[in-house]
Amino acid sequence: MKFIVSRTTVSLTENRKPCEEAAEEELTPLDYRTVRSMEEAKKKVWYKDWLEGGVNHRVEDGMVVCDKKTKERQWVVDIATLEELLLFQNKYSEIEIAGSAPFKETSREIKILGPQRK
Repeated sequence: MKFIVSRTTVSLTENRKPCEEAAEEELTPLDYRTVRSMEEAKKKVWYKDWLEGGVNHRVEDGMVVCDKKTKERQWVVDIATLEELLLFQNKYSEIEIAGSAPFKETSREIKILGPQRK
């Protein structure tokens, strides 16, 4: 499973890579709008820009959503098992797992809470 990975404290003088395992990837942001149908979306002032800025327009979880055409670069880690997750936690001490800004490739984030060790 892919996780966006970040740190709560970032050094201004060191590499911005949050951890050794992180790889920078281009992810596809999802653009959700709080209307229940495409018919309702067509009546909104933002509809034309939303339609032109994305692909794969659909209704999901009671809202309209599309995949944005413009990708965003994010640091990610790929953790396949609970054992790998626990090893990651042991290595970096305190971590927090949370939902993140929605991306097509992942909707979870790991935040490393402690400072980067030297």
